[in-house]
Amino acid sequence: MRLPIFIGQHTEAASLREKIIAQRIYPTEALRKIVRRIDTPTTRITIPTEDQRHFILTGFTLSCVSIPAAFLPICGMSIAITGLFIGFYGRQATLLKSFSTWSIVLSAVGLLLSCINTIVVISIYIKTYM
Repeated sequence: MRLPIFIGQHTEAASLREKIIAQRIYPTEALRKIVRRIDTPTTRITIPTEDQRHFILTGFTLSCVSIPAAFLPICGMSIAITGLFIGFYGRQATLLKSFSTWSIVLSAVGLLLSCINTIVVISIYIKTYM
């Protein structure tokens, strides 16, 4: 059965109407399917794998170690930068965002302390030997 196409009506709408009639989908069923699609959340929560957990735990450990290591200028900077990169990469895992945020914050503090320590050591060196 072909329904009439009115003036200004697109042929896609008519073909969709024909598909609905051919599949014998009633309007209430079609409406239920549309509502289900609207109600379903667009972001799906993915459970992090064990490798992701270990990776983020490594970043958190590096960020915790970066604060005491800040008193060793070269070691503190490299550990803090590595912790920052791992923390930013860990933000992709949805359930571990708070853990990786703590990793980023602690690494930033360690990097800041390491930079301050480096500036102080260089200024003392310049003042003493130059």
